[in-house]
Amino acid sequence: MSNEPGEERFTAADLEPSADDLRERRRALVDRLAATVAVLCAGSLFGGLIALGACAAPMVFQHAPSPFAGNAMGAAFARWDRVAVAASVVLLACEIARTWASGRRSRSVVPRIRRIATVIVAASAAYIGSVLSPRINELHQNGVHRGDGEQGAVLEAVHKRAELFGKVEAALAVGLVFLHVLTIRTRNEDDDEGEDDAPAPLPPGPRAR
Repeated sequence: MSNEPGEERFTAADLEPSADDLRERRRALVDRLAATVAVLCAGSLFGGLIALGACAAPMVFQHAPSPFAGNAMGAAFARWDRVAVAASVVLLACEIARTWASGRRSRSVVPRIRRIATVIVAASAAYIGSVLSPRINELHQNGVHRGDGEQGAVLEAVHKRAELFGKVEAALAVGLVFLHVLTIRTRNEDDDEGEDDAPAPLPPGPRAR
């Protein structure tokens, strides 16, 4: 039966997602993928710092003779610093992607705390890798021992600073794991947002003008 002038009928096209729906789905997908990668990077940072700083370093310095212990751990930390900086760069990229994908939700308190923590983690990794670790390795290669003379006092101070920044980086890294998980967009949030903006579909049959 043909439609009368001025009348509209419900069609299959009305069930297809709109351009806004497709855009929101893409944003949600980007948000979840970026959160997954960020959790992996933050977890790797935390695990690496614990493995090297809290497990390997004390045992190496306790059982290996000097200067081999310092040289060995210096080389290990130099390699780890490259991994930490790369992971921090990926963390920053994930944060940018999540901020874009979250839209106005990124202005809330928890995402802002997450962004600040990410910047601090990246800055700490860069500072340790570009300043502290090279200085420690240089002093070790010159035969300096911690607490032995003026240069030893310098090495002790640089070591303590590196430990402090490493602890801050590890604490914030494990915090970022929780912050990224807590701020992942859920399907309920996507549905609620769509309900606020999109009108309900028209019922089948002719519609009054």
